[in-house]
Amino acid sequence: MTRTFDGPPAPAGTPRGTRTDRAIVLGGFAIAALWTAVSAALGSGLEVSGAVWLAAALWTVPASLACALRRGLCRGDWSAFRGYTLPDGRDEWTDWATQTGSYAWEPIAEEHERLMRGD
Repeated sequence: MTRTFDGPPAPAGTPRGTRTDRAIVLGGFAIAALWTAVSAALGSGLEVSGAVWLAAALWTVPASLACALRRGLCRGDWSAFRGYTLPDGRDEWTDWATQTGSYAWEPIAEEHERLMRGD
């Protein structure tokens, strides 16, 4: 499914996470699972488990960002930030300016539908 990257920069499209990066990012879930298992075995403290799982989920976002920034600064691998192109938003601005699409006024939208259907 996913491979671990331990060597020089891999070709484009290859996952670049190392075992250390994965341990840092997913370590919160391991701690939460261990906490839940120990609490259930001891029969106490399960009311705190929800908060521990929430903290683990919230940990993944800054940890993932920190690992991606470290990979970019140390290795020059900024591919984690290059994989997405922002939409230019021209279509929505055009619809708003011309009052068409989702911004169409009701009487104009009804007239447009009537004309398009040939009635």
